[in-house]
Amino acid sequence: MMHTDVSTIRKWLRELDQAFERARSVGPVVVGLDKGECHNRVQQILANLPSDFDKAERVLRESDRLIGGAQTEAQMTIAQAQEEARRIVDQARRDAEQILERAHAEQQRMLSQTEVYQLAQTQAQEILESAREKAQQIRQGADEYAYEVLTQLEGALAKVMNTVQNGKVLLEDYLKQRVGTRR
Repeated sequence: MMHTDVSTIRKWLRELDQAFERARSVGPVVVGLDKGECHNRVQQILANLPSDFDKAERVLRESDRLIGGAQTEAQMTIAQAQEEARRIVDQARRDAEQILERAHAEQQRMLSQTEVYQLAQTQAQEILESAREKAQQIRQGADEYAYEVLTQLEGALAKVMNTVQNGKVLLEDYLKQRVGTRR
């Protein structure tokens, strides 16, 4: 195949175009065109198209095929990525819900422990106050008992003292009588 430069091919295309312009047409029918001349020009153009056009056409077809494949692959990758993203978001949502449930359960446990602690504190305070009151009552009872015992002891001692005093007086009288007789 002979290589013809692109400017020559353009010249032939312009000549073909001018031939169409010169021809008369009645509706879709063209009159006054030399069919052989047009056919020769078209054959010349086709025969002299640079091989680069064929290569370019093959490259374009291959490029279209590759782009189509790449687009299909990209769409599949996007769909997979979207599905994976949905899966990850769903899993994250489930994990977050579980964490919230555990946190709520822990909060309730701590709250109940706080309530138990406060109840225990209140009960301990009540027991302590009751023990203080009982201790006060016992002290007061012990003081009153000791006072009664001391009062009774004082009465008993007063009687003993009275008896001792009476005994001394009697003994003194007796001693006076005896000494007085002896003397």
